[in-house]
Amino acid sequence: MSYIFEALQRAEAERTGTTAPVPAESVADLLQELDRAEAKAEQTEAIPPLPAAPALEPDKVGTETFAQSRVIVPKLTSNSRLICMSDQGSPAAEQFRVLGLKLRHLRERRKLKRVVVTGTAPQEGKSLVAANLALNQARSKVLKTLLVDGDLRRPTLADRFGFGRSLPGLSECLAGELELGEAVYKISGSGLWFMPAGRTADNPLELMQAGRVGELLERAGTFFDWIIIDTPPVTPVAETSYWMKLADGVLVVIREGVSEKKTVEKAISSFESSRLLGVVVNSCSSNEHKDYYSRYAQERGSARNSGKIEVVSAPEPE
Repeated sequence: MSYIFEALQRAEAERTGTTAPVPAESVADLLQELDRAEAKAEQTEAIPPLPAAPALEPDKVGTETFAQSRVIVPKLTSNSRLICMSDQGSPAAEQFRVLGLKLRHLRERRKLKRVVVTGTAPQEGKSLVAANLALNQARSKVLKTLLVDGDLRRPTLADRFGFGRSLPGLSECLAGELELGEAVYKISGSGLWFMPAGRTADNPLELMQAGRVGELLERAGTFFDWIIIDTPPVTPVAETSYWMKLADGVLVVIREGVSEKKTVEKAISSFESSRLLGVVVNSCSSNEHKDYYSRYAQERGSARNSGKIEVVSAPEPE
C-alpha cells in the first residue's frame, strides 16, 4: 500500500506544482481519493460523439466502427494473472489503478493515446503489465480501450485470456485477409477490445511495413481513446523500434532478478526521451532496486517531459 500512497503524493505534487503530501487518514481515504480522481478524469476527458458514419455496404457493416465486434468469453486460469479482471480489489490491481491515473494526468499535458509496453528481456512481465493496464483503462464508462498484441514472433496475450493461438488478428489484417474490424474482438465482462497477434510471421517488420500498420492505428484511433500495444523486448527485435515510432509514449517493464542494469541503461538511452513515459518495476521487493531505476530514468529525462517517471511495483510475477 505504501507504493499507492507514494504514487498519489507524486501525482498530486506534479498536478499542483507543490511538494505537499496528499491528505489522507487511512488507506480507505486514499482509495476514495483515487475514485474521485478517476471520476473527474472521465468527465474532463469525455469527447463529443463522432459524426454519424456514412452507410456501409452490407458486408462492411461494423468493420470500421467496431460497434459490432465479435464478443468472446475469456477462460482465465491461475496462470493468467489478470488481476484487473479476476481480483479488482487486490493490492496489485490497485497499483494498476494508480498507473492508469498517472497516464490520465500525463494526457492532460500532452497527446497520449497509443502506449507501447515493452521490456529489455524475456520474462520481465511486459505482457502481464500491458494486459492489466488495458483492463484497468477499460473500466472507464466513457473512454474506449483497445489492447493490441504487437508481438508477431512470440505472442502470448491470447493464451493469457484463454483464447488459444488460433484466433486470427493483426497478422491476417496486415496480410489483407481480414478487415480491420474483423481482427478486433470484444472481451466479455471487461469493456475491453482486443486485437490478437494472429499467426506468427517469418518477417514481422516486413509484414508491418507492407501492411501499413500506421494506417491501421490511425483508423482504430477514430474509435478508441486508448490503444495499449504489447511489443517484443527492445533488443534485438527490429519491429519494436518501429512500434515505438508509431506510439505517443513508451512504458518500459523491468523485473527484479531478471533485468540487468546495463541492458536497461542501454535500452532507455536508445529511446526518444519525449516518448519515454516511465518504468514499471515488476515483482519488486527492494526499495533500493526500485529507486535505482527511478533515478536513472529521471537522469535520462529531457526538459520536454521534465523527467517525471512513475515507478509502480506489481507484485504478481509473470
